Amino acid sequence: MTKLKIDAHRTANGTQGRLRGALTSQEIAKYVEHCLKPGKSPVPDKCPDELLKTMSDEEFLIVQAWVNEILTLFEKPIETARQGRSTMNGTISSLHKGGSTNKTSDQRLVVLLNVGYQLLNYIINERLKRIVEQTNVLQPGQDGSRHGRSVNINMQKIHFVTHEAHRQGKRVYRVNINFRNTFNAMSQAAFCHVMKVFHIPDVDLLEQIYDSATVRLAPNDAESATITFDTGVAQEKITSPQLFNIFINTLLRTLTATGQNQGISHGLQIGKDQDDSSQDANHGYQFNNIGFIKDITIFAETPEGMQTLLDVVQEFTTLCGMEINFKKTFLLVIDKD
Repeated sequence: MTKLKIDAHRTANGTQGRLRGALTSQEIAKYVEHCLKPGKSPVPDKCPDELLKTMSDEEFLIVQAWVNEILTLFEKPIETARQGRSTMNGTISSLHKGGSTNKTSDQRLVVLLNVGYQLLNYIINERLKRIVEQTNVLQPGQDGSRHGRSVNINMQKIHFVTHEAHRQGKRVYRVNINFRNTFNAMSQAAFCHVMKVFHIPDVDLLEQIYDSATVRLAPNDAESATITFDTGVAQEKITSPQLFNIFINTLLRTLTATGQNQGISHGLQIGKDQDDSSQDANHGYQFNNIGFIKDITIFAETPEGMQTLLDVVQEFTTLCGMEINFKKTFLLVIDKD
């Protein structure tokens, strides 16, 4: 990453945004309006969303005070906040995701969070989203879990590359890569390091939150074992897609830089009239990757170029501990036939 200087541009360096700072009335109102839904599963503290949504202003101040205590701590252990570790607890629950058996492979583990912890995560996610979007930290080809950038945009790119390869009579190699158990597999130390490389402020607050977070298996009572973890982010936690987007951004930037240095892209003649730094004198607008949150697609015009990109992906997975799901990863050769 350092060798290719992918952190030399489009970072959050100099941003006025912060993850720390007391809650504003606008943030609270947005949380109540958009995140508190009726009929959701009960959380560990037995406080349903309906109760929180109907609280008086005075009652809600109690929840707000705890969250503010975390958000305004300055490089101090979160345990100094009242009820810090006990409130930042979640219950591990399983959802049946398909299949005709009760095997563990047919279940998806999710974590149900206390209401105060949910609010804390919502505020951090909104602030983090604002920082990375305003400073253009994320790659333009990275879509999904981003406002105004659904995965449909990248599906149109795939369709366009396929159409142009047929029209121009060119061959393009495309590999769709699916990562196994993505949210649970990435190293917390690795994604915190990545955020620091991109100069995102207050990463130490996130480190403290993850250090203080605990989970228990249902029914999450005094007899349940308390679990801490240093790998992965919790399924159903609102910050998880955003954190993973920032993390996988490192791979997408590395693939792009490798392609620019070695001339590896789809190789089609597209958009030659566009004024863009990604243009190639012979081919116009070029790219060799797009992202779909936990899946990526890479392109090359030669087998050798594709192998180079696959080597980059393998090196990334080795460094961060993620694994490729080969059952859902495939090569597609696109040409005029």
